[in-house]
Amino acid sequence: MFGAGNLHNSADESERRTLPPIKSASDKYFLESLGEYIQHEKERLMCPDKGPDEQRYIIYSSAFDKVIEYATAYKTILTSIKKEYDEFICAIKKSERDAKLAHGKLKAMVAQPTSLMYCQRRAVQLQERIAIIQRDTAELQAELNRLQESRRVKRPSLHQKTSDSKTLRPVGQIPGLTFDESMNPAALAKHLEYLERKRDDLQIKRRSQYVSVSVKDDLDNKMRSALDQRDELAVENERLQLRYKKMKFLNDSLMTWEKTGKEVTLLEFITSKLENIFHLKMSDTDFLGISAVVFEEDDPSKVNESELLVDYIERFIDLFEGGEYEAAAFHAAKSPHGVLRNMETMERFKAVTVYQGQGELPPLLLFFQALMISVHAGKQLPGETLSVEGVRCAMQLNYVELVTHWVTQKRLTYSEALGDVICEHGDRKPRMADTCLALAHIVYKACGVLRKAALSMCKRGMTSSTMEFIYQSKGFTAGDCLFVLKGCPSLALLQALTQEYQGQPAVLSLGFACHALLNSDLEDLALQMVEKTHSSGQGTLEKVILDDTGCSAENWGEIAGCCGQKNKPLLAQEILSILLSQSGTMCLSPGIESSELMQHVFM
Repeated sequence: MFGAGNLHNSADESERRTLPPIKSASDKYFLESLGEYIQHEKERLMCPDKGPDEQRYIIYSSAFDKVIEYATAYKTILTSIKKEYDEFICAIKKSERDAKLAHGKLKAMVAQPTSLMYCQRRAVQLQERIAIIQRDTAELQAELNRLQESRRVKRPSLHQKTSDSKTLRPVGQIPGLTFDESMNPAALAKHLEYLERKRDDLQIKRRSQYVSVSVKDDLDNKMRSALDQRDELAVENERLQLRYKKMKFLNDSLMTWEKTGKEVTLLEFITSKLENIFHLKMSDTDFLGISAVVFEEDDPSKVNESELLVDYIERFIDLFEGGEYEAAAFHAAKSPHGVLRNMETMERFKAVTVYQGQGELPPLLLFFQALMISVHAGKQLPGETLSVEGVRCAMQLNYVELVTHWVTQKRLTYSEALGDVICEHGDRKPRMADTCLALAHIVYKACGVLRKAALSMCKRGMTSSTMEFIYQSKGFTAGDCLFVLKGCPSLALLQALTQEYQGQPAVLSLGFACHALLNSDLEDLALQMVEKTHSSGQGTLEKVILDDTGCSAENWGEIAGCCGQKNKPLLAQEILSILLSQSGTMCLSPGIESSELMQHVFM
């Protein structure tokens, strides 16, 4: 320490002589090494020889620390001295910063009047410039009006201008002629005749070969009307054919009754046969077997329909075997009477695994896409199996937008299996889960599977909408509610199902729902609901248990037993107390569970 001050001022030999004599060799070695350390650090950091410097302060501060560590006997005193130095230096630095800040503020305040003066002077200059620009603009506008007026006076009349235009010479080259031909009157006359003939031909074509766009629109509307009428007649034809089948069945039955000798009365016989008539449906073979001339009568040209169908199928086979899968798909989709819109055609496309343009859509998806495009919304839809296979194919290839279009535009036959396929894809692809659940809801709702429709809404987090759907659906049962709850277990849904909804009674009682959850490995959710009811207010749980007509005292006893097994003895004791107070006594089933329950309650 006593050598640090002299090292701080200078390392000259003359100043070192002022130090008291140092007898210890270790002290001398320490001072020499300290001096070398200071000199080396100053040279390495390139500290200036004179003037204040932050690096020099850091070097000597570090040297002071080394002295404190070396002089253990004076460590406390030296530490206090160094602390005073550091505080003094920090105070000086702070005062310098404050002085600079105050100087900057003072300088800004002094310059503020000058800045204001310059801004005002600049504003006056800009106002003068604006006035000059406005004056020049007015002069230019007046000059422009004068020039327009003089040009209007000097402009020649229309007749004079027309006569002058006839004398004009062509400036550029005429299309279809060279420059020399453009200057030759004979060539120009010949070219004029050619242009006139071309104009006459175009006018004839316009009158004979072209019609207005409105005519095309009218024809399109007529075609759509004819197609709709055809569809309506096809539905009516199916109905009449089914009626014909029933009448034929009844006629055959009556003939059989006459041949059997009329052993039973006619009324009893007809009653037994009517039950079979109600279950009759039309199949594809019935359309071909009812009348051999049905298809021929549908064709205005009276051509044999069977021959047309054979030609149509052969054309499809040629396209398919030639590798034109897209054309074959549309050909099959538009087949008359749907002879190619079946599972056999689908299997042919499904068997194709190698095809040209592997980056394009596979043949199977082309078939389904053409099939959905060719059908009308809600009319002549593909069967349930074809619809399911089409959606499965599109989902496997991640064409969810196609399925969305098919479902929303009613191009499919809705079924529970179709909704299950869409939901399974959403489970495999969490990113598309919300879209798949929305589509599945549409399918389930349309085919009457209400429980799965509500479950799809609940999985999307739409608890309020799910409750509204449940109360609006008349066929929704308590079992359906439990199905939804087990498929998407949540405390919010359980609470909504066990409480009143807009003045209507709850669809499930608390005891019935919780007891059902105990048997479904969801006892934690049930106990959470019971515990929440108990903590919602004094007497709330007692009122719920006493008003619960859907759950017996024995079932509530099982709930209390589960509370005891889950280390909730107070809740179990509360439930048992309510049950005992209700009937005065309570019969517990003998066995180990009852003994364990009482042990948990009265421990």
